[in-house]
Amino acid sequence: MRYRSLLAAAGLIASGLLFQPTAQAAPVQATATCSFPVPAKLVLSSRNVYVSFPLGADCPKTVHNASWFPVSDDGRTHMGIGCGWESCGVYVQYTHVGGTTHWTPRSVAIDKNGRKVADLLPATSVTKAASIATLSGVRRGSKVTLTAAATYFSPAKRVYVRSHARMLVQYKDPGTTTWRSLAYVTPTATGAAAYTLTTNRARSYRVYVPSTYSVWYTYSRALSL
Repeated sequence: MRYRSLLAAAGLIASGLLFQPTAQAAPVQATATCSFPVPAKLVLSSRNVYVSFPLGADCPKTVHNASWFPVSDDGRTHMGIGCGWESCGVYVQYTHVGGTTHWTPRSVAIDKNGRKVADLLPATSVTKAASIATLSGVRRGSKVTLTAAATYFSPAKRVYVRSHARMLVQYKDPGTTTWRSLAYVTPTATGAAAYTLTTNRARSYRVYVPSTYSVWYTYSRALSL
């Protein structure tokens, strides 16, 4: 008899008839996060370059301090970057030139009382030196001669030096928006490269310098001839 009573009670529990919660259980509170929206492309163009940006939109308004370590591909760590009052700043010269910088959280985001308010999220960026391209030219009848040159910022010398990498000469016809390729040219020892073509058509020209491991790509200003 008792055995049958236990089975009956078990059936009532399984059907929910003997268990009615008195209050709804509180949902689990998800941990807030705080992003480090460092620009994916960092450009080193002088001895001191400082880039500022706001904390991520996901960061709580109560964030008072948040810090990240810039770690290069080889595992080397430079001085940490601290953010506070919704703003951040990066000294580009302290990041790894070439390769990827891995922004690793130092701890957590805290409020002005030192209490945790969010978990910090990692980020990545790539730092390369700036480059500058120039293009000049002359037209004599149907003959157009273009002269291209480029320089890049040397982190070691802390000045702009000549680039000897090949460059791509491009053109655009009037009334169009598409740039088309003419030819690659390679600078001589003087740092300049010349290209001559024959055309009676008036066009716009520019030169494109591709990226290298440590230097960003660049375009010259358009030249109309």
